[in-house]
Amino acid sequence: MINVHIEMDLNQHISVVSANIIDLVKNGDEMILETLMRKFLKRHELYTPDQFMEGLTFLFSIGCLTVQEYRVILINV
Repeated sequence: MINVHIEMDLNQHISVVSANIIDLVKNGDEMILETLMRKFLKRHELYTPDQFMEGLTFLFSIGCLTVQEYRVILINV
């Protein structure tokens, strides 16, 4: 289980960042990784590229998405 610190801003939590990534990808079937990152950072100006990559890694590790030839593809969502 991923615990949250009491004083942490929940918008910065990895599960919220990952949910925002899913929201962007589910609008299309698949998306090029760099394009996805640009759209994500443009829509969410307070996030950093590191947070985007951590969210992407989290989704990959739990089996929600896969990356094939630089394209992000949602599975099991």
